[in-house]
Amino acid sequence: MKNIYLFILIICMFGGLSACHDLDPKVFDRIGSGNYPQTAEDVKTMVTGVYGIFNEGGYSGFGDISWQSRWVLNTATTDEFVCFWGGSVWDTYRNFQWISSSEHVTAPKTYDKPVKTITNSINTMELMKPVIMNEELKERYMAELKGIIALYSYYLYSFYGPVPLVLDPEITMNPNTDFIPERPTKEWMINHIKKYAREAADVLPLKYDKRDYGRITKGTALMVLLKLAMHEKDWQGAVGVSKEIMDLEIYNLQNNYLSIFSVANEMNSEIIWAVPCVVSSDNRHNNWLAHVLPSIYEEPNGIAVQKWGGYKVPWKMYDKFWDKVGEPGAPNNDQRLQSLWGSVHIGNGNYMNLRESNETWAQMGAVPYKYPADPGSTGEAHGNDWVVFRYADVLLLRAEALNQLTPLSTEAINLINEIRDRANTTLISASDFSSGDELNAFILDERFRELFMEGHRREDMIRHGTYLEEAKTRGANYFDQSRLIFPLPQWVIDQSAGKVSQNTGY
Repeated sequence: MKNIYLFILIICMFGGLSACHDLDPKVFDRIGSGNYPQTAEDVKTMVTGVYGIFNEGGYSGFGDISWQSRWVLNTATTDEFVCFWGGSVWDTYRNFQWISSSEHVTAPKTYDKPVKTITNSINTMELMKPVIMNEELKERYMAELKGIIALYSYYLYSFYGPVPLVLDPEITMNPNTDFIPERPTKEWMINHIKKYAREAADVLPLKYDKRDYGRITKGTALMVLLKLAMHEKDWQGAVGVSKEIMDLEIYNLQNNYLSIFSVANEMNSEIIWAVPCVVSSDNRHNNWLAHVLPSIYEEPNGIAVQKWGGYKVPWKMYDKFWDKVGEPGAPNNDQRLQSLWGSVHIGNGNYMNLRESNETWAQMGAVPYKYPADPGSTGEAHGNDWVVFRYADVLLLRAEALNQLTPLSTEAINLINEIRDRANTTLISASDFSSGDELNAFILDERFRELFMEGHRREDMIRHGTYLEEAKTRGANYFDQSRLIFPLPQWVIDQSAGKVSQNTGY
């Protein structure tokens, strides 16, 4: 959906003072329930406008990979990330030093904007109710908004635990309200996410035409339910939801790993949900390569790319591609290494082996290329759609849940092998593992190999119980249970009149 970005409604003043003695002017620049929306087109514009939060620019949308972003919180705090730029920003993440007043984890784009988007979605649903239009289309729009509410509610829950939300339109649409919400229980938050995600999934279509690509689909809503089930270690629930996704029969693994993320293969059948990106002057682009490519790199096909060389994958993680079952350290031809480079092209067919270099930046780790250069790029800006959910994630999550229920199950092994077969690497068998726990550890590593730097690692490590231990091993300042979630922004506590308590440990 290259064209569903935020619609900005510009309402001009057509009237004013009709005469010098008319001191009661008519205001035409205000949108309210009495005059908007009135038509199906108005409703479409309003719903489309809510999607603007997902791509507000290279440094503000759902695919933003700069500090304070959803992606950084899920990645820079884990073992798969190191930043050459260094400094207090990245040290805060690496050392778990965040506090309730820290911009690093309580910024508007990680807390305030999602909460406001949830409120905006509630208000939009209320405003569209009386509009006379095709009821089936109205129901679909309602389901899209419910899907957005579920998606953002899940990420808020994952980052902060239960958060105070207002879902009553009588309150959210009252500009004079002094209502202050209390912090809900964990059970309420879980049920809230389930309710909105399920109601969305039961109505939403499997896919849209090209013009509307990027809207919330049935698969997107089911992914929220799957992620929530895994977060809560509801293995049976995860098995059920993953089966629902598979039974949709519209998702498939791509033959070529690198092509999943390329401009030429956008909207492919492995992608469950992506944020559309375009090379444009208003920054609705993908700026991945600028963050990961070293300045010494030369694109072989001559495409213009910006290169700041900040983000790396530590060598200890890169080496996981060479850990063959039964033969530690044995090399393989894993196709996924096309996206994670130990050597970079420096021009005229010559390559620089980063690990053997004396350069500090090169010694830090491998380059996660991931999104192939867009031939239509203009330096930093590339048009590759930002992949959020894809089918390979579903298969691995299902394998993990099945292994928890029935250790070393045949289906779990087969699902993992689907992923490894596509990658052209060694297949596994149940006999390679002495227990379900050993296979579970292998699945965590396989999730890194398949999904590295896609924004899933923090959740995976927390679920597997390795997040805090790894932080301790690398010398983080804090590694107690409080660091499993981030602190609520201090202003939320200050403005709550005592109704909202801070997370333990902050």
